[in-house]
Amino acid sequence: MPKLRPLPYPLVIFAAVMLVNGPSLRGQEVLEKIDESLSWTALAGSIQADLSFLQDTEFYIAESQPQGLLDISDNEFLQPRLAAFLDVSAGECWTLHAQARLDRGFDPGFAPDGELRLDEYYLQWRPLADDRMLWRVGKFATVFGAYPRRQLSWDNPFITAPAAYEDQLSVSDDGRPGSVESFLQRRFLPANKRTWLPIIWGPAYITGASVSGRIDKFDYAFEVKTAALSAQPNRWDGIAEGVDAANLAGRLGWRPAEEWTLGASFAYGPYLNPDTAIGLPTGSSWRDYDQTTLGIDAAYAHGHWQCWAELIGAEFDVPNVGRMRALSALAEAKYKITATTWASLRWNQAFFDEVGAANTQWGSDRWRLDLAVGHRFSRHVQAKIQYSFAERTGSDPEGDHLVAAQLTLRF
Repeated sequence: MPKLRPLPYPLVIFAAVMLVNGPSLRGQEVLEKIDESLSWTALAGSIQADLSFLQDTEFYIAESQPQGLLDISDNEFLQPRLAAFLDVSAGECWTLHAQARLDRGFDPGFAPDGELRLDEYYLQWRPLADDRMLWRVGKFATVFGAYPRRQLSWDNPFITAPAAYEDQLSVSDDGRPGSVESFLQRRFLPANKRTWLPIIWGPAYITGASVSGRIDKFDYAFEVKTAALSAQPNRWDGIAEGVDAANLAGRLGWRPAEEWTLGASFAYGPYLNPDTAIGLPTGSSWRDYDQTTLGIDAAYAHGHWQCWAELIGAEFDVPNVGRMRALSALAEAKYKITATTWASLRWNQAFFDEVGAANTQWGSDRWRLDLAVGHRFSRHVQAKIQYSFAERTGSDPEGDHLVAAQLTLRF
C-alpha cells in the first residue's frame, strides 16, 4: 500500500494564504456591495428576486485509488467550483428556484476539463401560505435522510460527504457482472468510479415532485422521482434522460424538544440504467430490479455542540446474483471552539451481508474516520481543512489517507 506523500507546495501555499490573509477577509467591502446589489423587488414588493453565489476552491491529496467519489488519476487535484442560486418569489405562496454550477464535475474529477450544469430547479407552492403544506416539482435534493439538507459547502462542517452518501459499493447499474463468482471477485478490486454505486449519491438532485410540511412538532416529506437514490448524476435529469420508472421516498420527522430532531426514511424503486443494463435473465426487465432503502436519523444541538447520526440499510436486487444487503452508519459531532471556529469528527461504518449459499460477504466491512477544522472569517468567507483515514477487512485495494482543504466565498 503506497504511503501518503509529504504535503505538496500547493497545499502549503493554500494554508499560508489562509493564515496571512484571513484577518483581512473580514471586512471585504467588495463582497458586501456585490451581495447588496443582487436582490430586486417589483410590484410594490410582491415579486422578489435574489441571486447568490458560492465559490469553492478545493484541493485534494489522495493515495492511488482514492476514497469516495474522487475520480482523479494524480495524487493531487484542484477543484474550483462556482455555484449560482436564483430565487424568485411571488407573494407568500410561489417560489422559483434554480442552482447552476461550473466545475470539474459534480464530484471531483468526473469532468476534468470543466462543465456547466443546471443541478437544481423547481417550482414551489405553499397553498396555505405557511409551512403546513409545500408542493414542489422539478429537480431537487432527496427528502431521504438528514445529510442532503446540509450538504452545501457553507453548511457542511466537512469537505466530503459521509460514507453512506459517497462510498461506492460493488453494485453497478449496468446489470453486470452476470454471476455470483464474478460479483464476489469485486471485493478485491478498487471501486469503478464510473459504474459502481453508493447507497445514496450525494444529495441526489433528481427530477420529480414532492409534498412536505410541518405541523406542530412533526414534519413530513414524500416524493416521487425518476431515478433511484443511488443513480449517477448523469441520470438525475428526467427531462434530458426521460421518465421510464417511478422511485418513491419519504421521511417522517419529530422534534420532541428544542435540541432534538428525529426522523425515519424509506425509498423504493428500480435502480438499473435502462440504457446500459445487459445480460439480464431471460424474460426479465431492468424494472424488475429494485433498490430498497430504510434509514433513521437524529440531530442534537445545544451550546457549543452540534451532533448528527444516521443509520441506513439498503437492499439491491442484483441480476443473476440475488438480493444484496448493506448497513451503513455515521456519527458526527461539531464543537464550536469560538463563535467562528469549529472542530468536527465523523465516524463512518459499513457492514455487508453474505451471498446465499456461498456464505461469503459480498463486500468487505469498512470504517472511516474524518477530522476537520474550520474557521469563518466573515459572513462571506470561510475555510476548512480535513483529514480522513479509512480501513476495511481483508484485502484493501483503495487508499487509506485523504487530505483536503477548502476556501469558500459566499455572496
